[in-house]
Amino acid sequence: MSNDCLLLNGNGKPLSYFPLSTIDWKTSIKLVLTKNVIIIKNHDDWVVRSPSVTVDVPSIIMLRRFHKFQNYVKFSRSNVYLRDMYKCQYCSDIFERNRLTLDHVVPKSKGGETSWENIVTCCNSCNTFKGSKDLKPINKPIKPSFAHLLNGHKLKASDFPDKSWSEYIFST
Repeated sequence: MSNDCLLLNGNGKPLSYFPLSTIDWKTSIKLVLTKNVIIIKNHDDWVVRSPSVTVDVPSIIMLRRFHKFQNYVKFSRSNVYLRDMYKCQYCSDIFERNRLTLDHVVPKSKGGETSWENIVTCCNSCNTFKGSKDLKPINKPIKPSFAHLLNGHKLKASDFPDKSWSEYIFST
């Protein structure tokens, strides 16, 4: 999905930070026309025309109502990378996402489960070296909080199509 428009919750914060709550321009216009959102900012030089109507394309919109979400952190590969901050938990080197694997601290062959408390990020060479040996990771794997994951997420203002998104994403 394209990231043409930033979607904020009723409190002015993004609905989610990872992935960032963005929607495509068509969906943003539909939400505006159905009056489900408030337009915070339109793109400066982007309009859509039909034979009878000209509509500014929104850059930032906010839901009219606040939607409460659970602070539940879903177990996923991406979230494990964020928790461990892209660092191999055996050699402490930092890697790109495509050079990391997930490792079971207690191997599956020895009854280890796939859970927050038994999975760590690991580079290929350390994972191969470890095999089914009983090596302990540098940091004990834990189930992270939402705030913990947010600290490991790398949002860069240079990646946003509109610089004004920064004040809504990076504000506390």
